[in-house]
Amino acid sequence: MPSDPEGDEAPEQAPAGDEAKPAVENRWWVDTGTNKERRSPARAEATEGGPIVGQRFFDVGRGFDQDRAQKQLTDSNLNLIREANPSEGQWAYMSLIDDTSSPERVAKVKRMLRLPKWARGVLVDSGNSIRAIATGEPVGENVVELTIASQSSFDAWSGGEWVREKVFRNRERALREGSRLIVRYLKNRNR
Repeated sequence: MPSDPEGDEAPEQAPAGDEAKPAVENRWWVDTGTNKERRSPARAEATEGGPIVGQRFFDVGRGFDQDRAQKQLTDSNLNLIREANPSEGQWAYMSLIDDTSSPERVAKVKRMLRLPKWARGVLVDSGNSIRAIATGEPVGENVVELTIASQSSFDAWSGGEWVREKVFRNRERALREGSRLIVRYLKNRNR
């Protein structure tokens, strides 16, 4: 999904004739509660003696469905791989916005991130970042995502369970370590 430099999502438009509903109603990353709901009488009673340190921080996660959020994220990555339909051992390329990364940058990512011959992946270009998403055999059993951006990171899932996260100092470090992590977390234990 394209994003602007400030991290705000562009609002989605409802098709003509559809009932106007918030575009974010099923998005797990958006807090749709109102300020009035956050300042309920029960909360006011709890804080009359002074603010409870950290309560607002913990309230942010109340009602958060982690399983649903995880499923949506891994499903999104697999949908991108399916849409790009890469060949085994190859990176496919997909741009989500008109303002893409330079061809030199994309070529460098492809060159530095070696994909095992039994894996398939897609480079998802969002202009200021490139996400390298890959899976092995069977497709979807193990999924990895390496984000190459000013704040680069790596995430891995196995059997739908999130098993690894790593944050890198910079893009170059992510590219240097990326191939090793991709192979390590895509390997099927039966291989």
